[in-house]
Amino acid sequence: RSQTYQRENRSQTYQRDGRSQTYQRENRSQTYQRENRSQTYQRENRSQYQRENRNTSLHSFERNDRRPLRNSNPLGSSTPTYAPTYAAAAAPPSAEKSKLDSILQESNKLLQSLTNNNGSSTLQLMDFDGVMTKLSRFNSEMESEANDNIDERVFRRGHGEKSSLKREAADKCIELLQALERNYDCILQHARPSDDVAPDDVLPETKHSQLMPSASSYNHVLHTLAHSGKGQRVAAEASATLDRMLDRCRKYLDMTKDPSLPLPPPEPTIITFNSTIHAIAKSGAGSSGYIAEEVFSKMEEWHSQCRVQNESDENRSFYKGVAPDARTLAVVLDAWANRDEVKGFAPERAESILNIAINRRRAYVKSVRGEDSDSSYLDSEVESDSFIDYDDDIIEEEYVDEELATGEDDVQQSAEAELKVKEEATDDSEAEYLQSKESCGPFLRPNTVAFNTCINTWATCGRGRMAAVRTQELLSQMEAISESGELDLPDTIDADGDIDSDESSFVDHSLRPNARSYSMVMKAWANVAKMERWSSEDAAEQCEDILNRMELRGASDVSVRPNLVAYVTTITAWSRTKAAHAPSRAEHILNRMIDLYYDGNDVELPSLEGDVEHAKHDAPFNAVITAHARSSDPNAAERAFAVLERLEVSPIAPTVFTYNAVMDVCAKHGDPERALQTLEKMQALSVTPDSTSYDTILNAFARNDKSGSADRAWELLRQWEEERAAGENDTFIPSQVGYSAVINGFAKASGTEYGGMSTVKKAKEVYDRLIQQKEIGVIYGESDPVANSCFLNCCANIYGTRAERKEALILAIKAFEEMKKNPSLHGEPGQFTFGTMMKACSKLSADAAERNRLLESLFQQSCNRGLLSKSTLGQFLRHTPDEFSTKVILQMGGSKREIPPEWHRNVPGKHKPTPTERDRY
Repeated sequence: RSQTYQRENRSQTYQRDGRSQTYQRENRSQTYQRENRSQTYQRENRSQYQRENRNTSLHSFERNDRRPLRNSNPLGSSTPTYAPTYAAAAAPPSAEKSKLDSILQESNKLLQSLTNNNGSSTLQLMDFDGVMTKLSRFNSEMESEANDNIDERVFRRGHGEKSSLKREAADKCIELLQALERNYDCILQHARPSDDVAPDDVLPETKHSQLMPSASSYNHVLHTLAHSGKGQRVAAEASATLDRMLDRCRKYLDMTKDPSLPLPPPEPTIITFNSTIHAIAKSGAGSSGYIAEEVFSKMEEWHSQCRVQNESDENRSFYKGVAPDARTLAVVLDAWANRDEVKGFAPERAESILNIAINRRRAYVKSVRGEDSDSSYLDSEVESDSFIDYDDDIIEEEYVDEELATGEDDVQQSAEAELKVKEEATDDSEAEYLQSKESCGPFLRPNTVAFNTCINTWATCGRGRMAAVRTQELLSQMEAISESGELDLPDTIDADGDIDSDESSFVDHSLRPNARSYSMVMKAWANVAKMERWSSEDAAEQCEDILNRMELRGASDVSVRPNLVAYVTTITAWSRTKAAHAPSRAEHILNRMIDLYYDGNDVELPSLEGDVEHAKHDAPFNAVITAHARSSDPNAAERAFAVLERLEVSPIAPTVFTYNAVMDVCAKHGDPERALQTLEKMQALSVTPDSTSYDTILNAFARNDKSGSADRAWELLRQWEEERAAGENDTFIPSQVGYSAVINGFAKASGTEYGGMSTVKKAKEVYDRLIQQKEIGVIYGESDPVANSCFLNCCANIYGTRAERKEALILAIKAFEEMKKNPSLHGEPGQFTFGTMMKACSKLSADAAERNRLLESLFQQSCNRGLLSKSTLGQFLRHTPDEFSTKVILQMGGSKREIPPEWHRNVPGKHKPTPTERDRY
C-alpha cells in the first residue's frame, strides 16, 4: 500500500508539473504573440511615418492621410508614431507597373492560345513579334529613364522596383521565344517521325503548323536582355539563346534529305551575333570578355561550317553564315571594358585584340594590292578562323572601379532597321539582298568605334599616367592609319574580287578620330591630375594642348570640333592641380569657349551627342567655380560669385549644380553665412535645392573655426528636420553625409579651449539621431563608417581633464564595439576606423599597460580584416615600445621589414604600408 501511495503521489506530482509546464509554455506563447503584435504594430507605424514624410514628388498620386502624430517632436527620445488606423489604403501601382501588366496580359493570352492547340486560333508570328517588341521597348525606355534621372537619391527610391520590372519583362520575352521553339520542335518531330525517340520525349502534335520563331524573335529577346540589368545571369542567358538557335540549325543540317521537312529554322544574322555580344558586354559580368570571345569564335565557326556545307552540297545550302563586321569587333572590346569586378586585365586584352585585327587587315589589303606582306597573318586563317589569340593571358588582373559606357543605342537602331527591312520584304530577292548585306570580306576592318572603345578602356582602368600615355599612343596610331589609308581596299576590289562589299548600311566603317576620341584621351589626363595633385600641372597642359588641336582641326572638320565635354574636362583638369594660376587658366578656357560659341543672345554651345547624357550647358561655368573652390586665393569667393553673375545674365540659367558649387566655395573659404544666403537666394529664384545643397551648408558651418559653428550646424539640421516633419520643406532629405559633417564639426571643436566633454556629448547626440533615422527608414541605402569615424575622432580630440578623457575613451570603445556588432546600421569598420580608434586609445588612455593592450588588440583586428594601412601601422609603432611592437608583429608571422600582403589586402594602393613608411617609423 505504501508503494502504491508513493506511485500515486509521484503520478500526481508529475501531472502537476506537466500542467505547470504546459501553463508556462502557454504563457510564453501568449507573451511572444503579444510581443510580435507589438513589434508588427511598431513596424507599421514606422512605415507609415516614413511614407508620410517621404518626398511627395516621387509619387504619381496624392496622399490624403491626415492621421495625428502621438509624438510630433522629431527630435524626441521616443520614435514618432501614428495613432492606430484600421484601414490603410494600399499604394496604387506605378505607371511602369501598369504598362508592363498590360503587356504581360497580351503575352499570357498568346501563350494560352498556343497551349490550347485546338486549331481554331489564327495565331501568327507577327502577334508574338509584336508583343516581344513591346517588351523590348519597355526595358529600353526604363533604362533611358534611369539614365536621364539626375537625382541619384530619387532614382534609388524606385531602383529596386524598376530592376524587378525589367527582369520580369526579359523573363516573359524568353518564355514567348521558348514557346515558339517548342511549337517548331513539334512540327519538326511529327513531319519526320523516328523510332529512336523515347516515349517520354514524344511531343504533342501542334495545330499551328506555320508558327515558328524568326531571327527577329531572337533579336528581340537579346535586346530585352541587354536592358534587363547586370550580372552573370544576363550573360549566360544571352549566350544560351544563341546556342539554342545554332543547335537547331545544325540539327536540321544533320537530317537526311526529305521533301516532307518543314522550313528550316532561322539562322543567326549579323545583328543576332552582335546583339548577343552586346548583351554580354552590358551585363558587366566578370567573365563577360571571355564569353564575348567565345561567341565571336562561334560566329566564325558557323560561317566556316556553312561555307563548307554549301560547297559540298549546293542542293542543301539552307544557310550562308555571316562574317564579323566592325560592330562585332567593337562590342567584343566593349565586353572587356565593361567588366564590373576585374578590369585591370581589360586594357591589355582589348588592345591585343585590336592590334591583331589591324595586322591581319593590313596583310590582307597588301595581298589584294599585290604588295609584299607578312603571310603569317594570312596563313593563320587556315589554322584558326578567329583573330583572337587565346594564349595572350599573361597579364595579372587587378581591381578597379570605373565603368565604360556602351553604345547600345546603335545596336538597337540596327536591330529596328533590320526588322523594318524584313517586314517590308515581299519576295525572295529582297530577303537575299538583306542577307548579302550582312556579309563582309575577310579580315574585318577596325573602325572608329573600336579604337574609341579601346581608348576608353585604358582611360578608365585607374592606372594613372601610364594609362594616359597609352591612350595618346592609340590616338596617334588611329590618326596615322586614317591619314595613310593602309587598311582601305581599292574602290574596285573587294573580298571576292569584284566590288568592295565591306560596307554595311547599319555600321559606320569610318576610321578617323572624332571629338569623342580626343575627349577620352583628355579624360585620361584629367584622371592623372586627380591622382597626382602636387605634380599634375603637366597633365592639365596635355589636356589643353589636345583642346587646341581640336579647335584648329574643328575649323575645317566638324567631327572633331570641341564639344562641351572637351571644355569641361580641360577646366576640370586645371581645377584638380595645386598650381596657383590654375583658376585663371580654367577661366581663360571658359572665355575661349564663350568667344567661339556665343553670338549675342544666340547660344550655339557644343553638341553633347555621343558623350555625356546628363551634362548641362552650365557645366563649364560650374567647373570654373569648382576651380576657385580648390584654390588658396583669398579672393576666390568673389571671383566665383562673379562667374555666377555672368551666368545669371546670360541666356543660360544657372542650375542647382551651379549654386552648389558656389556654396562649396563659401564653405572652403570660411564664409558659411554667405553660403546660407545663397541657398535662400536659389529658393527665391525657384531653383529647387537637392540633398547636396543642404549637406554643403552643414559642412560650411561644421568646418568653420569660429566658436559655436558646429552648434549652428546642428541647429540648422534640427530645424530642417522639423520643417520636413511638419510638411513645410519637402526638398530636404536627411543623409548620412549631413550628419557626418555635423559630427565632424564637433570633432574639430572638441580639441579647442571651448570644447570638452559637453562637445563629445553633443556629437554623441547627433550620432544617435543618425542611427535612429536609419532604424525608422528615413535614411536608407548602404551604411558607411564615416560618421562613426568622425565620432571616434571627436572623442580622441577632447580637450579636458583626465576624468573626461577616460569617459571619452569609454564612449569611443562602446561606439567601436557597437559598429562591429551591427555593421548594417553603423557601417563596416574600415582602415580609417582602425586608425582613428588607435588615435583615441593612444591619446585618452593614461595607463601604459592598458594602452598597449588596446593598441595590440586593434592592430590584430586590422590585420585579420586586411585593413592595416600605413596610418594604422604608424599609430601602432609610434605609441608602443619597440620591444612590444616587434614581439606582436613577430607573433603574428610578420616583421617590420616584411609586412604580409594579407594584412593589407583590402587597403587601396596609396594607403598600403610601404617600405619607406616602415623605415620612417
